Amino acid sequence: MLIMEKDYSKEIPHWLFKQLPYNHYSVNVNGKSMHVMEKGAGRPIVFVHGNPMWGYLYRKILDQLDGTSARLIVPDLIGFGFSDKIELHEHSLNAHSEWMANFFSQIKEEKIGMVVHDWGGMIGIAGAMKAGKKIDGLIVMNTAITAPKDGFKPTWFHALSQLPVISNLLFRVLNFPLSALNKFQGVPGSFSKDVVKAYKYPLRKMKDNSGPLALARMVPNNMNHPSVPLEKEIEEFLQQYNGPAQIVWGMNDPVMWKLRRRTARLLPQAKVVKTKAGHFVQEETPRKVVESIKEIFKL
Repeated sequence: MLIMEKDYSKEIPHWLFKQLPYNHYSVNVNGKSMHVMEKGAGRPIVFVHGNPMWGYLYRKILDQLDGTSARLIVPDLIGFGFSDKIELHEHSLNAHSEWMANFFSQIKEEKIGMVVHDWGGMIGIAGAMKAGKKIDGLIVMNTAITAPKDGFKPTWFHALSQLPVISNLLFRVLNFPLSALNKFQGVPGSFSKDVVKAYKYPLRKMKDNSGPLALARMVPNNMNHPSVPLEKEIEEFLQQYNGPAQIVWGMNDPVMWKLRRRTARLLPQAKVVKTKAGHFVQEETPRKVVESIKEIFKL
């Protein structure tokens, strides 16, 4: 990788940095700086977060994978975490997939494992697809990796993001949904005050927090939405994927609960692991995720 040395101990406050005892570095992706955390050595497994999170979401998973023969790689999407922040209009599925493809192209191995969640599903898989990588193991959690069909209706969350004035107030001024993470949980008490503080920290300033609204608006609300063509490509790519896979699903997800069956049809070889979690499986039921990772990647 074209690793750029950067002293993240100065950029990430001490109280937060000490929770993330990994190798921190940045990678140049088409002129943007992407923050990456990494642990271990061996076969590469890439963990891709979604909206409105950052790599912190995977800390419980990484901490339970000590001593495994794998290189665990956790990038922050552009606009999130400690990667470069961008303007609202700069976000698009195509742009994020190109940044992710550039990231993947800098991993020398041809085969990679993937663990994806939320928008990390589409963005991560599109990046691997565009970079010509062979996915040799896939864990999917509460994400949409199928394209919409004619006549679909957006969820309440994504319909809300399209309302011009209200969405800007909620997402930008009131920092939704980071300010309401407990509303998306299925396991009570998963989001303590300190955990919420950690998730909020990179997007605490309004000038930096365009990402959550932008990614909510990236979800199609009609068949003419600009995300639809690439989503169809990603679905077709996954229809050809016959490698090992598991679906770990938070059954109490108030937004994506309907998508489990569609995901299972797309990946018929995948065992479905149902959990009591809401949307954020890694935070709420991390042991289930770790068990699936060990099983799929034989760690």
